[in-house]
Amino acid sequence: MTFNNMLRILLCLSTLLVILDVHSQNMNNPYSVYGVGDIDFKTYNRTSGMGGTGLAIKSGSAFIDNNPAGISGLPRSFYLAHVSVTGRTSTYAGDPINADNSKNKDMWIKRFELGVKINAWWASSIGLGQFSNINYKFRGNKFIEGSSTNYETAMEGEGGLNDYHWTNAFSLGKHLSLGIKSSLVSGSINQSEILDDPGLLNTITTKQQDYLSQFVFTSGLIYELPLNKRWDFSIGGKYSPMQKFSAERTLTVSEGDQVIKEDVFTKADRFSLPQTMAGGISLVHNKKTTFALDYTHEDWSALSIKSTGWQMINNDRVTGGVEFSRFRNKQGKEVDYKFFQLGGFYNTGYLQVRNKPVREYGFTLGTGGLIGNGLVYTLSGEVGVKGTTQAKLIKETYFGLTFNITYSDLLFSKGRKYD
Repeated sequence: MTFNNMLRILLCLSTLLVILDVHSQNMNNPYSVYGVGDIDFKTYNRTSGMGGTGLAIKSGSAFIDNNPAGISGLPRSFYLAHVSVTGRTSTYAGDPINADNSKNKDMWIKRFELGVKINAWWASSIGLGQFSNINYKFRGNKFIEGSSTNYETAMEGEGGLNDYHWTNAFSLGKHLSLGIKSSLVSGSINQSEILDDPGLLNTITTKQQDYLSQFVFTSGLIYELPLNKRWDFSIGGKYSPMQKFSAERTLTVSEGDQVIKEDVFTKADRFSLPQTMAGGISLVHNKKTTFALDYTHEDWSALSIKSTGWQMINNDRVTGGVEFSRFRNKQGKEVDYKFFQLGGFYNTGYLQVRNKPVREYGFTLGTGGLIGNGLVYTLSGEVGVKGTTQAKLIKETYFGLTFNITYSDLLFSKGRKYD
């Protein structure tokens, strides 16, 4: 890798980090008040324009790891660096919504990956991404214990969990690939309750912080089979067992400028992620047109996670998409230089509030291709709906843009190309 290429990567990452710092505090997500926040089930890579469908699709010149076994398709003798950036505008509807809080927009970095095909049968990658996010503000009224007076209060939340992972994939012969993703999912959930009623002499602020951390493992496989000269078939699956998180809670209470309690440990707690099973298929026609379909089941009900007015329920997710690729001959090799994508998704929702599941569905459109030596981009648009206005809940209608870019270059070792 040359110095100029390294400089290009560092400049791109620096720019993206500035964007992240400027915009990461603007998001308002009403359903992130529950559990560990709003868990992001979407993928941010070349399959974004296909509704995130890709459990049976392997990496190529662009990074794809919907299935841990997918990175076995990385090109040999190259390393790949991948970054995803997402922007989103939302419109909210429902009884709690008024003209002041009916719209929102945001932009943030979703993930960063670095992968390499170590030899003919082993590929490896490391990366980080957002697992869940918390950002909400509510206003209401409540009673203070021992008093019959109703006080105005504000509830705010921020934080979330991040996924730091190491993925390894192995090719067993020409048709079968196996993979395992080892993740450290950790972060903090910060919640504040502010009593700022005019009837109080001083503002009373209670800050609760929950720290969670746990190793999470996901295994996967992809089996490829050519059906005839024109059609290729592949099937993929992944599995993650139930995982128990350890959590610690601290509390800080202040009245006006005076701190009454500071970072007082209150309890150790538990949160769990469900057993998850997923499968997908893909059909490729003439190496140019890809049809794909995925299904995922998350067994949340077995965990019995619930509180007053809400609970976690079993979640089923279906995604489907198609990609049309154009190839060009470059140095005697057919290169995928341009592609177009269509897709959609339906998510039954893992969260139920006031006996109403928080469902989500949407459609995607994407395009991408080569831009110069070693750069592959994907630009995808998404229109979706989440939640409902029934039972005085909030419905979100959103439009999002996702930009993925993968940079690849030859590896060198002691002055020689890695091969």
